[in-house]
Amino acid sequence: MRRDPGQRVTLRTVATALGLSITTVSRALKEGPEVNRETIELVKRVAGELGYRPNLGGLNLRTGKTHAIGIVLPFEREGEMNIVVASLVEGVSRHMKGYGYRTTVVPQLQADDPLATVRDLVEEGSVDGVIITHTRPQDDRVKYLLEVGTPFVTFGRTELLSVHSNVDLDHEAIGAEAARLLLDAGHHRPLLIAPSSQFTYSLQFVKGWSKTFTARNLAVPDDLIHFAATTPDSGQELAKNIIAWHPEATGAFVASEEAALGFLAGLRKVGRRVGKDFAVITYGGTRLHDFFNPPLSAFYYSNYVIGERLASFLYRAIGGEDPSDLRELINAEFVDHDSQALSV
Repeated sequence: MRRDPGQRVTLRTVATALGLSITTVSRALKEGPEVNRETIELVKRVAGELGYRPNLGGLNLRTGKTHAIGIVLPFEREGEMNIVVASLVEGVSRHMKGYGYRTTVVPQLQADDPLATVRDLVEEGSVDGVIITHTRPQDDRVKYLLEVGTPFVTFGRTELLSVHSNVDLDHEAIGAEAARLLLDAGHHRPLLIAPSSQFTYSLQFVKGWSKTFTARNLAVPDDLIHFAATTPDSGQELAKNIIAWHPEATGAFVASEEAALGFLAGLRKVGRRVGKDFAVITYGGTRLHDFFNPPLSAFYYSNYVIGERLASFLYRAIGGEDPSDLRELINAEFVDHDSQALSV
């Protein structure tokens, strides 16, 4: 199937190419029950080959919808792209495109008010739904979205009583398992390097970490729990400080793969080496840990898959589904590179 360059592909174009009526093509693209599955698949395939796109302007006027969603992403460092969110955006945008929605990425810069960023997006009326990340226990953005009734999904949970749609990792289980692995490997006073304590998932890491110590009748070493930004720069600076503060330390769970990248560099600068005299476990949504030198054991999840799940839930939320049915807790996969082992 071909079309002339610059020619707009319409329903009539697709109908003419297939010898079908415009009504049949329209119903097939909407997967109407009156059209059989074979015809639906044929129409969709040919429409894709011809490059058909629905006329969103007319559709928006008829339905009152924008057929666009927004994903708000905070950027923790100026002038640098956060590489780990790229696959999350891809997962969201590819999945929403399949529903006929375009995805707008809304950067939240360091100086921006998180609530104002979301409020401006909603009040502009340019999206039908919103995805937000980095949730806080009492998240003002979630309270606002619940109040105004805008469909939304969060990557992360809150401690609010009102039920809202979300996708999250079981960070409490991850924190507990990280502590177990380090203690079992012989690290008597392992370190927890957690993201900023303003975020719910960071507090969940700490809760799980503490549970393991308590279950073993061990005091929870609060002085060995540190919070830091999830950037290479912060990881590197923290590693240098950690060795000065805790020269006896032999291992750490660095709960951010970007921070872990800097943490390794910082250890090298102070003469410590993972795999020799220091152990590190990390966590993240990419496979960066496989390419560190040396590779690090990690609690891994796919940012791309998370993006797909967020998009699926948001589409269903826009359709009016009950948010209590749009919640999912995902278990991370432990990738074992034996970087938690105690040096001999």
